[in-house]
Amino acid sequence: MAINSEFLSTSQEIINIQVVIDTDAITTDYPNPSQDPNNPTGLPHNYMYMVATRGNTITGSGGADLNIKADVGDVIRWYAVSEYGNFDSAVVIYKLAWYAQDVVFDGETFSVYKRTGILPTNGTALPVGFSDQYFWFNQATVISKGTEQYNVQFALYVRQRGVNDPVLFGYYYWDPTVTVQS
Repeated sequence: MAINSEFLSTSQEIINIQVVIDTDAITTDYPNPSQDPNNPTGLPHNYMYMVATRGNTITGSGGADLNIKADVGDVIRWYAVSEYGNFDSAVVIYKLAWYAQDVVFDGETFSVYKRTGILPTNGTALPVGFSDQYFWFNQATVISKGTEQYNVQFALYVRQRGVNDPVLFGYYYWDPTVTVQS
């Protein structure tokens, strides 16, 4: 009897969730946000879009609620960017907090890694060069099946003319739902 390669790999998986946040719409519609990270301004679900990888999506891809397939022991990573790819306005998720229903993930951490990445040449995409770059994400471990409602809290930074560094605009959150079923 032949053994399929799927049985040879680890049973745990890393599930990447890319979050794109529409910062132009937020700064226009909510121009006076909280300046307190412990009391962020709440947002409705039409300002952010989540996409999962590797066929892990059940429903909700491209929306503010995402239902994914995962097993206990899997790791979920959330990466966030503005619609500018954090070039003009920028966002960073600083907290994931449970608030209702089942507890499906636990042990949230925030990590920053420096590693070599690609760097296209100015004026042409190819050939690429390489440079040290920083990558960051939040992650948590799946501890049970179920549906969890949680808050994603993020800081939004904007560029101001004549100011070199991005400036904090405010703190926001929305309350997505994640469903984990194996």
